Amino acid sequence: MAQTADTLPEAKKLYIGEGVTIKGQVSVPDTLVVCGMLEGDMSVGNLIVGESGVIKGRITVSQNAEVSGKVFEKLEVKNLLILRKGSRVDGNVSYGMLQIEQGASIVGGISSTAYGQDQKTAKDDQPLSGIQGSRQTDLPTMELIPSAPAVAAQSAPDPMAARARPVATLKPASPQKAPPPAEQAV
Repeated sequence: MAQTADTLPEAKKLYIGEGVTIKGQVSVPDTLVVCGMLEGDMSVGNLIVGESGVIKGRITVSQNAEVSGKVFEKLEVKNLLILRKGSRVDGNVSYGMLQIEQGASIVGGISSTAYGQDQKTAKDDQPLSGIQGSRQTDLPTMELIPSAPAVAAQSAPDPMAARARPVATLKPASPQKAPPPAEQAV
């Protein structure tokens, strides 16, 4: 049976349907869509994990990832990582930018690769000769504000229910004014 161009799958993309299990090393230059199960190490351009999708392994995403299902072990996303409501990531996560919907969960280590790159760039821009005077950084600060449900979470009889409730909220700290620079004698 001959296939026409209309029935061929798109090049450089992979779709793993519900009920399908694949084990092994996977490399997809464009988009990987997982609605079934995938086990192994993978390197992809973009990643979409559907609600029924499960991935177990070390995943490197060179662009963006959107997770509605479950991911276990390691997830490294160079740009935007979106965790949809009901998604679960269990393992180490690194990302460029992160968006988490209420009801999504991360269990494990989490780090921003963008923060490290900003610090590296700022460090590289400094002259190698001695730095005169003190340098104040303009890093944003956050303060932890306990939320009302935190008290209820601590007294909840079910420990899993306590983990699911918000304990605190991060909000930007009020900016502190820097002291005026000292004048130098000429």
